[in-house]
Amino acid sequence: MQPPLFTDLHSHLVPGVDDGSGSVEESLACLAALRAEGIGALVTTPHLLLPRLATASALERELALHREAFEELAQAAVDRADLPAIGLGQEIWAPDASQIRRVTRRTDVGLGRGRYLLVEFGFDLRGTHEDVVRETVDAGRGIVVAHPERYRYLPGVAPLDQMHRWRELGALLQVNAGSFSGYYDVVSEKLAWSMVEAGLVDLVSTDHHGNRRAGVSLREAYGALAGRGERRLAEQVLARAPGQVVRADLTAEDGEVVRSTGAAG
Repeated sequence: MQPPLFTDLHSHLVPGVDDGSGSVEESLACLAALRAEGIGALVTTPHLLLPRLATASALERELALHREAFEELAQAAVDRADLPAIGLGQEIWAPDASQIRRVTRRTDVGLGRGRYLLVEFGFDLRGTHEDVVRETVDAGRGIVVAHPERYRYLPGVAPLDQMHRWRELGALLQVNAGSFSGYYDVVSEKLAWSMVEAGLVDLVSTDHHGNRRAGVSLREAYGALAGRGERRLAEQVLARAPGQVVRADLTAEDGEVVRSTGAAG
């Protein structure tokens, strides 16, 4: 059975703004490879490290830098039928409610400028971070927790229990494709598959960082899930659910790609 077109909601392919792709040429090559692997639409999400942007002007400058670099990429992608449709988002480091509050009311922040925020808490968790989820939801935004299978949880905190709690508060949980193959480490791999068994996987994304990070294939993740009897889940978390999260102008209802490379700038 032919897999559906995938939608990727987490990548670092805006050139020259973080630890991902270093140039437009590198980004275009990566996008072409992702399209060849079945990704029809992609929101690229440069790091927005709120604790390191102490002032409002620093935040404004960082977002402007992202927009300008994305527009350069979008212009280079025009009329390229071998690329996925692309939009701009952010991976927001927000360890507490006071930090996420700085962006929840901004219409220029979100996955493809949509309602959902992709949020990370830092790999070494400082607590439950439930205040971040509550603050986001109370502001009328959706929240996607980035790669919870990769976090180091506090002693005495069962990771799956904490994930259930984030879910209960309204968050979606996004697993990295590479975690299913052990790309990062054995701990992340085991936790990713435990999340599958517990019904805790809402979305799967690449977290692609350009040429320096291979092994982030959504097609391989689809095959791994399908190989364990989870084909329906694979279609949900790789195609249907991310397509519902992202703005409608990136993917059509029938799954065909809508060419709108500059729309989410």
